[in-house]
Amino acid sequence: MTVASGGTLTQRVVWALTGTVALFVTALALLAYLTFDQMEDDLVNDILNTEMDRLVQHARVSDGFLPREGVRELGGSMRAWVSVDGNRPAGIPDEILALDSGLHLIEPGAYTWHVMVADAGRSKVYLLYDATDNEERVHDFGLIVLGVGAICVVGAYALSRRVAAVAVGPLLDLTDRLATWAPGSPDMAVTRDDEAGRLIEAFNRVQNQVDRSIAREREFAGNLSHEVRTPLAAIRSDSELMLLTQSLTPDQRERLARVVDNVDDVIVSLESARAMARDQLRPPEPVDLSACMEDAWRGYEATAEQAKLRFDNQIQAGHVRTLDRYALLTVLRNLVRNAVEHAAPATLTARLAADGGLELGDDGKGIAAEDLPFLFRRYYSGRMRDSSTGAADEAARGLGLAIAKRVCDMQGWSLTVVSSREGEARGTHFTLSFEGGAASAADAQTRI
Repeated sequence: MTVASGGTLTQRVVWALTGTVALFVTALALLAYLTFDQMEDDLVNDILNTEMDRLVQHARVSDGFLPREGVRELGGSMRAWVSVDGNRPAGIPDEILALDSGLHLIEPGAYTWHVMVADAGRSKVYLLYDATDNEERVHDFGLIVLGVGAICVVGAYALSRRVAAVAVGPLLDLTDRLATWAPGSPDMAVTRDDEAGRLIEAFNRVQNQVDRSIAREREFAGNLSHEVRTPLAAIRSDSELMLLTQSLTPDQRERLARVVDNVDDVIVSLESARAMARDQLRPPEPVDLSACMEDAWRGYEATAEQAKLRFDNQIQAGHVRTLDRYALLTVLRNLVRNAVEHAAPATLTARLAADGGLELGDDGKGIAAEDLPFLFRRYYSGRMRDSSTGAADEAARGLGLAIAKRVCDMQGWSLTVVSSREGEARGTHFTLSFEGGAASAADAQTRI
């Protein structure tokens, strides 16, 4: 199961556990190193204090215990000098000669010296402990701790992978099974009595609800199509019979012809709705783009005339594409209706696009720039302002453009829009491209 950033869930668990162990081991190693170093320093200082007390006592009792002209060796790492009346003892390093009484830590070159200076009456005693070997032991201890820490981190990484596989494995198995899920698939078997098993049970319940909802929607679409077709067929038959009557006035004949056309439009809408409900594509067929555009306009011709929307079809007859005629008619009808409701009074112009698609544009009042990104959103209602009058129209764009976009997505078509409210480019222009859909580019210029 991948995420947008950070790798897979297994990797994130592994790195989280390994990182936690690495931080703990690093803190523990640093604490052990600092503690060991401090213990070495404290041990040396204790030795210096003890030895200095002994030297001062002997110096006060006997002047011959410490040589006044040289160094007294007190072991492999300690040396002592005595200065009487401020005289410089022979062999004393310059780095410690000017030190005040007390404990001191100096590092001349590669050496580490602990020095203690104390007054003994007329004399001053200098005691030096060479802790260079001690520091090397501390450094060696640090390297050992670092190596052990690295081994612990590597072991933690290997163990984290095992822990992650055990902890995340059931979730990964569930993800793989869900990746192949489709509506109507059988319930997944619950084989575990843990969080993963309960997750599968919850998913099975959701899947059943989804399947029931899809079944009800498809049943509704099928029943609606079946039940409405019978009265529509009767209306169309009666209207055609009435058209055969010789005594009809021209106005009556025109209205009856419009009834027949509207019945055909309802049938087209039912076919499109059923196809969308089932996510099924109809078989493509040769479609004359000019004739299809005229059919889409004819259903709204009377309404457009009342709204003062004129129509200019510049698509010449004979331009044919092989595609789903019902889908194309649904898209065009919704675009025409959108122009009638929001662009009028204006002129709606249809023309062929450069790629063989369709362009449908008007010279109306246009659409506000802030509304364009949401134009195809379902139930979106935006404000369409008239730049000349400043009036605001709260008319909702509703479902029409959302349906058109949904049909285009199902067919693999592209539907885009540009709009302006100023200058010569004023108006709204939709571009419908068939490239990548059911239509083939070879059919773009086919003539009939």
